[in-house]
Amino acid sequence: AGAPAGADSMRALAAGGRRDAMAPGDSASPRPPRPPRPPRPPAAMSAARMVGEIAGARLARDVYSARQLQEVMTDFWFNHFNVFVGKGPDRWLVSRYEQDAIRPYVFGRFEDMLKATASHPAMLVYLDNWTSASPDTTDPRYLRRQEQLRSFAALTPEQQQALVDAGRMTPQQLQRLRQAVPRLGRRKPGINENYARELMELHTLGVDGGYTQADVVAVARAFTGWTITRPRIAPDAPPDADVAFVFRPELHDRAEKVVLGTPLRPGRGMEDGLEVLHMLATAPATAHHLARELVERFVSDRPDSAMVERIARVFLDADGDLRAVTRALFTDPGFNDPRNVGGKVKTPIELLASALRASDADVGPGPSRALLQTLRTLGELPYAASFPTGYPAAAAEWVNSGAMLTRMNFALALAAGRLDRVRVQPAALAAAPADTVAALAAAFLPATDTRRLQVAVRSELAQQPAAAPGERLARATGLILGSPEFQRR
Repeated sequence: AGAPAGADSMRALAAGGRRDAMAPGDSASPRPPRPPRPPRPPAAMSAARMVGEIAGARLARDVYSARQLQEVMTDFWFNHFNVFVGKGPDRWLVSRYEQDAIRPYVFGRFEDMLKATASHPAMLVYLDNWTSASPDTTDPRYLRRQEQLRSFAALTPEQQQALVDAGRMTPQQLQRLRQAVPRLGRRKPGINENYARELMELHTLGVDGGYTQADVVAVARAFTGWTITRPRIAPDAPPDADVAFVFRPELHDRAEKVVLGTPLRPGRGMEDGLEVLHMLATAPATAHHLARELVERFVSDRPDSAMVERIARVFLDADGDLRAVTRALFTDPGFNDPRNVGGKVKTPIELLASALRASDADVGPGPSRALLQTLRTLGELPYAASFPTGYPAAAAEWVNSGAMLTRMNFALALAAGRLDRVRVQPAALAAAPADTVAALAAAFLPATDTRRLQVAVRSELAQQPAAAPGERLARATGLILGSPEFQRR
């Protein structure tokens, strides 16, 4: 329910901004208007404000997008390949991560998404693989670079600048070397197993996927040298400017490795990691793990094993084509099985997005503090899941007395117009038919038996017989949007 916003609304939503205050006039000595403040460079934006901006943009897409299936699947796959906005520079990278590594692939091939996430700076930072290097490297390129750094560190700043003036290096190279010098000798190279472990346990095979600790170490060795570059030349450049994936062969472990019983040829570089990704993306255990996650997320908290096997088979037969997998999921007999229909509780962001769309609410411009606070209270602020597992899919994590009260209060505040920067469109609810409660229930909960809900809403409205028609309409709307029936899907 709810029509997509027009171009003007979307432009206004994206523009945000505010009107600068003018200096008060003085009748004795009038002063010219205060000039507008120059915008602060992006680097000065606080972490809290940054999180609010990107979370608000995410909610706006969920509300206004005409491609709801794409938004739903983007949410699922971001959660699967979760990165935490609070991990260092990831607050600047997470939007690019979703835009570049998740969204383009939700109806593409799983292996392509796996490669995109593995090589994205946000994932490399979040799971620390950018620091992973061969512990015993004897690569001449690595030794030569260390010697160059030591020689450079011995120069005065004036001597360093003279190299640029003489054309022996570019200003960008000078900046990179100056950033690298403080790390010289700080730590010895060594592998980091974080990404390798989560790659197999969460992203592909699953915790019961048949791998061992030796496989974790071998995979970590295969991904040594997958790191990032961030020159940061201009002082007012955005912190994510020019941050990019780079493979540094001098940091790579070139020795032979064995992953899941398959030897990787020695002497190679980035090909080691790519071969591991292909191996994992096409493994039957990966198909089963992903199918189970999809069924748990969209069908039932207790996935039916037969349905999981059917989805896994489609994944393998289609070579990981997620369009085919998604179609199989939502057309499977188990999806519309009466035992499963209405069995899932909406996650907090699903609840807010569906209520805002159903009530034809106008959200923006800029993020609503009330909406963001509701998501924080309910425990699902976008991009803020700190663990690699992301946000949970089972209802047990979302349903408790405090959360249900918060959900009801949100629905009542929305319908009453008490949320900042959120306006319920009166045209959507202005027509008052003979039976308003029945009409609202039918509009917000189509194809749902709402007879018991209607009785409960009318009983509640009867407690306030003197309320104005507009107040009664808003109350009825809030009660329906906060009802158990609307909470489920």
